[in-house]
Amino acid sequence: MFRFDFRDKSLIPGIFGTDNMDYLERLCPVLEQERIHPSGVVRLRDAAFCEERGIVQLSSLAEHTALMENEDYKRLGHRFGMDGDVIRNGLAAFPTCTAVEYGQQVLLLGKTDKGDKALEDFLNDLTRHFFDEIRKPEELRFHEVAPLDAKYRVEIGNCKTASPAILRYGICTKRCDMAPTLRNFNRLRNLQPMSAPLTKEQERIVSSLVGLPDNVQFQNVEMKVRTPAKRKGQGINI
Repeated sequence: MFRFDFRDKSLIPGIFGTDNMDYLERLCPVLEQERIHPSGVVRLRDAAFCEERGIVQLSSLAEHTALMENEDYKRLGHRFGMDGDVIRNGLAAFPTCTAVEYGQQVLLLGKTDKGDKALEDFLNDLTRHFFDEIRKPEELRFHEVAPLDAKYRVEIGNCKTASPAILRYGICTKRCDMAPTLRNFNRLRNLQPMSAPLTKEQERIVSSLVGLPDNVQFQNVEMKVRTPAKRKGQGINI
C-alpha cells in the first residue's frame, strides 16, 4: 500500500460510480507527466497490524521503523514479520531482498549465505573506518525491496549495486546514525553477526569516550603541550 502526493489536486483522475477498470490507464500518464512517485510505502502485513491495533494508516506511527519498536508487533513477529525464513526457502510469492543505502551507494543483497557474507564484509569495513577523519554520509539505512521483474531478481544474485531509484518502492526497516559517537559505534557493531575485534586505535578511542555523555563525538585532535616561548634575556624554569 502506498500513496501518490499531488500538488495540484485537479489533476487526479475522477473515480466513477460505476466502472473504474481503466483507472490505472488514466492515472499512470498523469504520474509520468508530473514525475510523481509512490510515497509512504507500507507492507500489507503492517497495514493489517495497524488496522487491528487502531493505528492510523500512513501516519508516522504506522511506519515500519516505528512498528519495529512496538512490543506487540515484535511479539507477533511470526504473523507480521519480514518472513526471512519463508523468503530463504523460496516459498514467498513476492520475495524481497535487503537494500543497504549509504549515501548515494545502494547495495542489493540476496537472502542467501553469500548475501549475508557480503553484508558482513560491508559492515566490517564501515566499522573499521568509523572514526576516520573522512567525510561520510550521516546515516546508514536498511530497506526491504521487492523487485517484481523476475529476470532482475535473478541478476541480483548475492550482491549487486543498484540505483537509489529502487528505494522508492522499498520499506525502510532500520536506520543507523553515523556520527562518531560511542553509542553509534556500538550500534553499528551490533548489526554484525560476528563483530571483528577492536584495533588498538579503536580501543584507545573507545576508552577515551567511555564515561562521557552518549552524544559526545570523537574529535581526532592530538593534545599537544605548549612550551612558553623564551623571551630575550629570560630563562625558563622547568
